[in-house]
Formats: sequence, structure tokens, C-alpha cells
Amino acid sequence: MKHLKFIGVLSTLIVAAVAILTLGQTNAANTATNTTLGIRTGVLSFYKDTGTSMNSYFSATNPNASLTIDIGTYDASLNAIDAASSGDHRFTVSDLRGKSFTITVQSSSLNGTDEDAQPVTIAANTVSYTGTTRAGTGKALTAAPTSAADIGTAPVTFVARTNSSWVSKFAQEITLKVAIPAAQTPAAYTGLLTFTY
Repeated sequence: MKHLKFIGVLSTLIVAAVAILTLGQTNAANTATNTTLGIRTGVLSFYKDTGTSMNSYFSATNPNASLTIDIGTYDASLNAIDAASSGDHRFTVSDLRGKSFTITVQSSSLNGTDEDAQPVTIAANTVSYTGTTRAGTGKALTAAPTSAADIGTAPVTFVARTNSSWVSKFAQEITLKVAIPAAQTPAAYTGLLTFTY
């Protein structure tokens, strides 16, 4: 009887050992599957920004919501007048292309019609701007001037980056200025800012 108990215990131990050895082995095969991910090249865009996405970079100030820049209305004067817009006209460059770029600005002359229906002009070289430091994120700019004394004679660099390989988004808020000559004829004057990139 003792002999049978011993055989039973020994058989149980052998079965347990075989089970442990079996659990330590695997019959699964290894396979590899390639995975892919693509990020498409974006575009460079530049616009007069009337939205709020860049507000956090400008102490939560809102940009001017108008698509035009109003330089104001002034009384006729025998003296020169320093005319200026509000300083909240925001311009944003969003570079999702990651290449170098240059954006220039040039002003036309300001043209109008006097009360005798005669054309009158304020020369383009009297138009200038001052602006904030550009604020934003991404690849650093290599040219971000905060002012230009004459944007009418020839195009001037408004913002640029000469390096590449990284995206960015930067904005600047500007004040547009016009040095109105003394005794300028009263009229409603309009002009055009041309940004080229």
C-alpha cells in the first residue's frame, strides 16, 4: 500500500514537472508588419489677420476686425499733418511649407478727387509704418523689421526667413502712417498696400 502511495505521489510530481516545462515553451511564430505615417507639405500663407488665434502672443489684445486700414479724417491745414492708423492692424504669416521666404510690402500713392472733380494725390513715398516685434512660434525669422520710413518708393522687406526645414507662424501689429504735406487739397483719399511673396 505504501508502495502505491509513493508511485501516486511520484506520478503527480512528474505530471506537474511536464506541465511546467510545457508552459515555459511557446509555439507562436514571430511576424513583422511595417507601418507608415505621412505628413503632407503645407503652404505658406500671409493675410491681414482679423481672427483671435494669435491673441495670446499679444497680451490677449484683439486685432482690428476691418480688412481695410483707416488712417483717419483730418481738417485741412496749412501745416503738414502726421496721420496714423490705430496700432492694432495685425498681419500673420503661417508657414506650413518649411522653406525660406520673403514677403515685401509696397504702398501706392493715395489718390482722390477734389470738389471740382479734379484728381489729387499724396505721394507714395510719404507712407510708412511702425510695428510691434513679431510674435509667434516655430522656426525663427531672419528678417522681421518693426518699421520702414518709406514703403512707397520701392518694395521693402516686411518679414523673411532665409533658412528652412521647419514650420512657423508669426504675426505683427502695425500702425500705418502718412506724412500729409502742408496745404494738401481736401478729398477722400484711397491707396493700396501690396504684399508680395
